[in-house]
Amino acid sequence: MAAVPRSAWAMATPMLLFSCFCLLVGDMLFGFDTASFGGILSNPGFIRQFGAYNPVTKGYAFDSLHISLLSSLAFIGKFIGCFLAGPCIERFGHRIVFIMLSVVSAIGIIVEITAAGTGPGTGRYAQFIVGRIIVYISIGLVEVNVTQAEIVPADFRGLVVVSLQLFLNAGTLLATGVNKRFSTYTGATGWKTVTGIQFIFASLIALFTIFIPNSPRWLLSRDREEEAVAALRRIRPKEDASNGNCEAEIIAIKEAIQEDVRKAPWLDLVRGTNARRTMIVMVYYFFQQATGQAFVSTYQTVFYRDNGYAAHAFTYPIINSCLSLVSVIPGMYAVDKFGRRATLLLSFFLQGFFMFLLAGLGQIDGKSRSESDMVVASFMLYAFFYNMGGASIPYLLGSEIPNAALREKTQSIGAAWNVIWAFVTNFIIPYMINSIHFKVGWVFGSICMLALAFTFFVLPETKGRRLEDIDAIFETPFNPFAPHPARFTDHELGFGGLEGQEKGADVDASHVHVNP
Repeated sequence: MAAVPRSAWAMATPMLLFSCFCLLVGDMLFGFDTASFGGILSNPGFIRQFGAYNPVTKGYAFDSLHISLLSSLAFIGKFIGCFLAGPCIERFGHRIVFIMLSVVSAIGIIVEITAAGTGPGTGRYAQFIVGRIIVYISIGLVEVNVTQAEIVPADFRGLVVVSLQLFLNAGTLLATGVNKRFSTYTGATGWKTVTGIQFIFASLIALFTIFIPNSPRWLLSRDREEEAVAALRRIRPKEDASNGNCEAEIIAIKEAIQEDVRKAPWLDLVRGTNARRTMIVMVYYFFQQATGQAFVSTYQTVFYRDNGYAAHAFTYPIINSCLSLVSVIPGMYAVDKFGRRATLLLSFFLQGFFMFLLAGLGQIDGKSRSESDMVVASFMLYAFFYNMGGASIPYLLGSEIPNAALREKTQSIGAAWNVIWAFVTNFIIPYMINSIHFKVGWVFGSICMLALAFTFFVLPETKGRRLEDIDAIFETPFNPFAPHPARFTDHELGFGGLEGQEKGADVDASHVHVNP
């Protein structure tokens, strides 16, 4: 008699959940660094040490060029980290890469802190930028290393991967609070403390990595089948470990992915159906940056300070961070309940709407109190809906759309492409704020509408499918007006021998890495 099928959540063992949590702590490092630096740029102590003295105002300040360089040159490091992450993961596995990024992060933080001089105007500007670049190498490694979707069942893969944005926003919220606490410090203690807190995340990542297993699928790619079974047993329920289900699952994985168990060369990214898959991943990594992400994260404090909201320049980001943190929760539910397409369509539409509203209201001369408040509300509501879908779903798509043979390489090149646009947007936004002020909303809102159209006409739905099932989606052209095809059955996929289980969910849960 066949056993009663188990739900996907029955596979959520303590070790599986702990592994997810450990890896996603890396995203807290990413969120903290991004948000904390936005506050550091407006920190009086940092400005006094690294800014230029203006004899007219008798104070220190940064011009647009120096702010752009401080913000954008760091992405050189992130590009390096993203590009190296895939090959490093393929060769050494996720655990070793996490140890590496922790060490690199610590080195970069030390370089940043020691760039401080002994008084006003004595900070070593170039050294601080070098430290930022080194820290961002670790951020690049984080972005690829935690953007995998292979450790969880298909039915809640979206929830787990989108939760990366929850951890990122938790880091952001912590950073905005710390920035607020040290916003009046005129010495080096304030910005050094904000920067030094990143040591905590680097240390936790290194410590947690000791306790999590290697990826069974990565072990299979290295012909270490016995170790793959042992790793799978650590994240599976005890009954599966004792009744031979783990061994059967490893066999099923090998049969499903066949030759894809081994990694393919870089040129395969643009061959056959992989070209379309690579294109979709890269386009969404572009939209993740170009729809206004840096405007509402790195530059929100600067924007408030320079556009009539200076009294609340450090308070509004805290409110914004709280809303962004809350917004991830409905996104985590919607992405698996309603699908990737529906969630992105809603997210991009409302992002564009509130960017247009911000631009329209912001251009009004002599704004009333309610109009001024609505400008701030538009800014925050944009961030709310960005974090609900447009921020994290591109990483989910980057982890599930590529096939197994190219997953790490696709993510590396996609993340590197994302970094290029992060560099571009971070470099030009200070100039845009200074020259067109609120009109930046027209620019980013228009890109949101472009993303909306691309999602409707190009993106197929991948909700609820095993990673191996997704290959079949790209064998035929996508028709946005056709009904969503039914999920494959176990019989059609050749898993009839694994009786009494939800085989599709079980096989899909065979990885030990997530997400970036």
